[in-house]
Amino acid sequence: MPDIPPNPRGRVEKKSKIQVTRTMRCRYPRDELPSYAQFKGLQRVIVQDLKIEIDNVELLIEVFYSPSTGKTYRAEHPPGYEKEFGPRIRSLIFCLKNLGNMSESSIYNLFKTFGIFIGKASISRIGLNDVQILEEDSKDILKTAIQCFDYLNIDDTGSKIYGTQHYSQILTNPFFTAYITLPNKNRFTILKALLMGNELQFLFNQDAFDLMSMFHVPEMVRNDLYTKFLNQVVSEKDLIFALDSIPTKNKNPEQLYRRIMEASGIAWYHTQDIVPVAKGFVSDDAPQFQQLALWHSLCWVHAARPIKKLNPIIPTDIEEQEKALGNLWNYYRVLMNFKKEPEKYSVEELRKQFDSIFSRNTGYPALDKIFKSITSNKEKLLMVLLYPQIPLHNNEAELGARVLVRKRDVSLHSRSPTGAKAVDIGLTITQTAKKLGVNTYEYVHDRFTENKMERLAKTLLRKVGIQA
Repeated sequence: MPDIPPNPRGRVEKKSKIQVTRTMRCRYPRDELPSYAQFKGLQRVIVQDLKIEIDNVELLIEVFYSPSTGKTYRAEHPPGYEKEFGPRIRSLIFCLKNLGNMSESSIYNLFKTFGIFIGKASISRIGLNDVQILEEDSKDILKTAIQCFDYLNIDDTGSKIYGTQHYSQILTNPFFTAYITLPNKNRFTILKALLMGNELQFLFNQDAFDLMSMFHVPEMVRNDLYTKFLNQVVSEKDLIFALDSIPTKNKNPEQLYRRIMEASGIAWYHTQDIVPVAKGFVSDDAPQFQQLALWHSLCWVHAARPIKKLNPIIPTDIEEQEKALGNLWNYYRVLMNFKKEPEKYSVEELRKQFDSIFSRNTGYPALDKIFKSITSNKEKLLMVLLYPQIPLHNNEAELGARVLVRKRDVSLHSRSPTGAKAVDIGLTITQTAKKLGVNTYEYVHDRFTENKMERLAKTLLRKVGIQA
């Protein structure tokens, strides 16, 4: 029988992805048909629906007792059915919390509607305990991403744990997103996070002393450390003990000690082979992101914001602001075209064009101050000339932060470090699975049961064409 073509306004691509589970034939009442009516075929219409039904399983566990051994032998539960609630409910709780951004009260009401007898405390416990099964998956995602990608977008957003201010770091690119909640947002804390649980050590090589100079550690202090620790690797405990004896007139020694530890810690991180070293970061101009990766690129959207925020009154200043924004975005478009076909452009000419836009004196003091800041960041803003594959903006990290902010709108804040860790793991899994085209529910259900699906870290490698 010939099929009638589908409605041309329908989305053929969408329909091709829909899995048809059953077919129902709709018959026209024969007694209402006029005489000589001719059958012209069947028109295919796909209606999506969902069937939710209870699947409560009573397990009959075989139990044997041997008088000779004095032991009881009990059959094992099927995979995923070791606890009071089965793998489908546990997987659904994970997805509703981390993918659907539902509160525990809403999940409780949903289950109650379908006849599932589960308490709010059980939902909370499942959300905290089951996510630990995915902790290694979460760590492997970040480790694999740092190892195989030339750059990572990075940003942070505030997160509270039982009312105490913490900060969630978002590391991402188009293939993954990872979340790490830390008590502070300084370089030292982020550095420890990049080590993924491994012990941070401190190396006093020439790079460390160069960083100390950059971080404004007094020369007298640097000379003392040079004499004591040149080319030595020191543990955190030994370094803290040694810092108490260094000569300093600094009124805030804790800040000085942190800068020393940051510089020597970064120097050691760049030389160690325990974890992969981040090659490049794309971020805003926040100081905590600087020097950690081997190179650092700045976001052009953030560079333009101070100009846009100016509120000039004098007509000539208004004209200069409009001109500055127009020149900046025109240059941005040139860089975008350079990314597509870098061989068609002269890098030297692009650098000169940058200078001609941002090195001029406009006569508008506030704008000139912003230009001076942009010029000081010239190499970081033009890092794309060395690495055309990197983005010119930090939108990927901003979008990752937005996911966490929307979750905060529902859950307000975590009540314990365990809860914050569960949020980090849950969002890392769901957001990475979404980017890789992996069904989150099926993936989590597999981890609770058969554990046969390809791990997300390996899927990530395969997506970028790297053999595991």
